[in-house]
Amino acid sequence: MVIPSTWDLDHSPFVEKIGTNHSPSADELLELRSILAEPYAKLERLETEIARALCEKEKLNKFIDAHRALMSPIRQIPDEVLGEIFVHCLPTDRNAIRSLDEAPLLLTTICRDWRRVALRTPRLWSSLHIFLPPDLNNQAMSRRVTGIRTWLGRSGTLPLSISLHTRSQPVRDPHRHAKTPPPDLSINNAKLLIGTITSYSHRFGDLFLSLPPSYLRLFDELSGHRSFPMLQHFRVRDADVHNGITPIWSHEEKNDDVLFAPLLARTAALRRLEVSSIYVRAGGYLDMPIDWSILTNLKLQSSVNIGLYTSEALKIMQRTPNLRHLHIMFMLSLDHGMDSTPIRRIDFPHLKSMRLEFSPSRVGFGESDINRSQVSSIFGALSTPSLKLLAISSWNGDRIINLKSIHDGSGIPFHKLETLKLAFETTPEELTECLSSAPELVSFQYKEMKIPPSFSDSHLSALTPSHKNRTPLCPKLTTIRIIFAVHMLEQMVTVTSGNILSFVRSRAKTLKTFDMFFDQDQSFAEDDLDALRKLKEDGLNVRLHYADYPVPHQDSPLCGLPSEPLPPTPMPANPKQISDMEGIYGTRYIV
Repeated sequence: MVIPSTWDLDHSPFVEKIGTNHSPSADELLELRSILAEPYAKLERLETEIARALCEKEKLNKFIDAHRALMSPIRQIPDEVLGEIFVHCLPTDRNAIRSLDEAPLLLTTICRDWRRVALRTPRLWSSLHIFLPPDLNNQAMSRRVTGIRTWLGRSGTLPLSISLHTRSQPVRDPHRHAKTPPPDLSINNAKLLIGTITSYSHRFGDLFLSLPPSYLRLFDELSGHRSFPMLQHFRVRDADVHNGITPIWSHEEKNDDVLFAPLLARTAALRRLEVSSIYVRAGGYLDMPIDWSILTNLKLQSSVNIGLYTSEALKIMQRTPNLRHLHIMFMLSLDHGMDSTPIRRIDFPHLKSMRLEFSPSRVGFGESDINRSQVSSIFGALSTPSLKLLAISSWNGDRIINLKSIHDGSGIPFHKLETLKLAFETTPEELTECLSSAPELVSFQYKEMKIPPSFSDSHLSALTPSHKNRTPLCPKLTTIRIIFAVHMLEQMVTVTSGNILSFVRSRAKTLKTFDMFFDQDQSFAEDDLDALRKLKEDGLNVRLHYADYPVPHQDSPLCGLPSEPLPPTPMPANPKQISDMEGIYGTRYIV
């Protein structure tokens, strides 16, 4: 029997048979068992030693970790500094929520000291988003109100940022049969919650109300006509309209009151006003008790194709000379059009960003010309010497204005613009001239709304630095997003992968984002796509993607069963309604 110290297979008497299909004889089996006796014993001794060593290692690690924890730099940080770090853990784009998965509640679960610091840091508790389900039972409602009082009680005397959202009935869920809650339950819950919140009204600094109209009236009543001396930012929307429970026009015949107007009458420091998805009668904004002249931020927008009549919007703009940011939706209409008097010049000396949306009237004989005339008059009256961001869109993609007329006939400083967003029908020539007039442009977004498309390879070439193009358009451009939002045959697409690759490569050192969205998949050259993918792997933010429309299965054996969810929504009849870069159904990636 061979027992080499190195257990080398070359010293085994079975070396020529190992790794073959050899079937050992009875004598060979006895010899094999004899050969393996010592290795088995050796292996068992090694496993025992390894287990002992691992146990010793675990003890050492526990000892080391326990003592190293005492040396952790975080333990040396004063409570005031730790509290400041905690504040930077809060979400920056919304109010804090009652979730143990994020600050501030998460910070109270780490250790006793962190909990102590978190509970004694008022800024952690000075913002809160509150959602009130319509069908919350009494016990759950009581717990929620107690939690709100405890949360806000930790905020000391700081100004509060509160957002409140509820709706009159549950949003329809195809996976379960939701019952409409009893009216008394919903109203009583709303009264209890609103009464709790309004007891802090003297400390409101930022207030966002997403409520049904009846609850807006309730908020006014339960606030006891208290003033809001610290309120600087007020946002309001109709939650039922926002959630699709009721259409915005359903309120037109029911109510001529501007339900949130009484709340505005109690503000003295309001600087920012945002109104969306809520019915306001014609002229209602002009009657609101508000000092327009001190506003710095104004957003008057609807989620559907209903906005302010042009004459009313212009009067509001004339009353707000100190705006820094403006977002307003115009409803162009023959019935409520501007009168024959010339539009008085509108000066915005401090305006930094302006977003103008237009909802054109139904196009009939001569109406498109009237729409363009109104839009042209609006831009012709504007003076915005400090403007850095300009966004113009048409709700249905109509050709509402000639880009050249905006450039030539308005007081908008295109040569100073840093961000430009366009979403309406235009021509390739106008687009080229627009880009050529904006040398400081850093970010450009264009939503293609027509067939054939206006944006094409010629624009990419004009933006691409090369030995043939020493002076490309928009030399400071770092972000570009192009959205082909119309359904068109593949041969109608006016950009090629080769020109996309040339543009991205030429700007690779300065480009931050290149994003191009198509209505459907594209047959681009695979070599070009591989090169773009390589650039993406190297850290460049490049994305080519297309709409992922679901195809409903119409012949499922499960169709019609009570437990079976509804089939996915089919592709919309009007693809122009794709709302953003993701499309309304999500996207699939090309790159």
